[in-house]
Amino acid sequence: MHTQPPAPTGLVGAAIGASGTDTSEPSRAQTLWRKVSATAMKLGELAAAQGAVSMFPLVFAVLCARNLGPAQYGVISFYTALTAFLCLFVEFGFDSIGVREVHSSAQRAHPEQVLWNVALAKLIICVPTCAVTVSALLATRSSSEASLSFAAALYLLAFALEPSWYLRALELTRPALMVAAISRLAGVGVLVAVVTAEDDLAAAMWTYTFVAWASTAIGWALMHRLHVLGKPRFDAQHLRALFKSGSELVMGNLSGASISNGGIAVLGAIADPVVTGTANMALRVRSAALGALAPILQLGFVRLSTVFGKDRRAAVGFGRRLFYLLMAATVVLALVIIACADQIAALAYGLPQPPAAAGSVVRLLAASLPVHVAALLFGLQSLTLFEKERAYVVIHVIACALFFGLMLSFDAHTSLHYGWALVAAESWIFLGTGLHLRKAVKAL
Repeated sequence: MHTQPPAPTGLVGAAIGASGTDTSEPSRAQTLWRKVSATAMKLGELAAAQGAVSMFPLVFAVLCARNLGPAQYGVISFYTALTAFLCLFVEFGFDSIGVREVHSSAQRAHPEQVLWNVALAKLIICVPTCAVTVSALLATRSSSEASLSFAAALYLLAFALEPSWYLRALELTRPALMVAAISRLAGVGVLVAVVTAEDDLAAAMWTYTFVAWASTAIGWALMHRLHVLGKPRFDAQHLRALFKSGSELVMGNLSGASISNGGIAVLGAIADPVVTGTANMALRVRSAALGALAPILQLGFVRLSTVFGKDRRAAVGFGRRLFYLLMAATVVLALVIIACADQIAALAYGLPQPPAAAGSVVRLLAASLPVHVAALLFGLQSLTLFEKERAYVVIHVIACALFFGLMLSFDAHTSLHYGWALVAAESWIFLGTGLHLRKAVKAL
């Protein structure tokens, strides 16, 4: 049995939706209401799923900062940031390409073939990445951290097999919610039980890995139960096409990750652990805010891909409405975080006086949230639909060079310097992707 994604409908009602095509007014109103209700339900389910996904890193950061202490939290921040950065390499752009392929005319009849090929492609990249990563960490880090290196490698393997992108592509939002909620709640329970003192560093990292494997196992079990897996089928030609498209995206994705989690990893190598932890905490707060916007970004991308495959001009109008909705929501979130930045920092560390500059970095990254979200929409979601992967890559490589050039040029490496370098790089991405997207739209 093959589950087909529903036809594109409105997103948050008339804000970015499409009306029905019936000629009679009552029928049109009823059709529109059904579409709006279905979309609202899917958005609600995605919001709950993303809330669970975003909740765990934030809870993880707060509990580790409080129970491990600022210095040990800086160490765990290095490993989690490095793992998140390597996940971008393992992903290789395949998730975004997979969503596009699922809705392509060539794969629409058998979308499960895209799933199997994407999973195999990720494993082909993941296995050697794990071997190199563990070898490098064992050679350069303290021998007392060996367990953390192996936990990071196993996390990457789980990430390579994680199928949530496929559930979202088919708009199976309720199963996606179940996967996120069960795995993250279980992770929080384990985290509270095992991370209670400064010497629980390894337990914290293994809990991080446990959540990844729980999410992967539950996801595949649910897809089997829903009969959307089919028999394993691998197509060498399709696999080559995935690698060709992915190779054009991965440099851009890695460059983008370099100016966030990669920057944290570099701080962990050259700066004081407390500085690393402070920068990481601010990044986690912004990531939590992005989690609140992710349902619109995720469902919007699925619908945008579907409309784009049928009518590019209609997709442009859809994209504009999506942009306006995202900007309105993003500004509100940014203002709330800016107003509460000091309280958030104090709450995160559980100290009367959190580390210096913690509140300032939280405010700075919150202020950059609208620019970051716009760059996501213009770049990864829109330029790739127009097959402008090369422009996407060039823009992000320049941003990466700008970020590290600024961050490393400071005599003293502080979390605030990291924040300003990040804001400058993301501002360039916003400008560059926006100009290229405008050019692509005019060429229609």
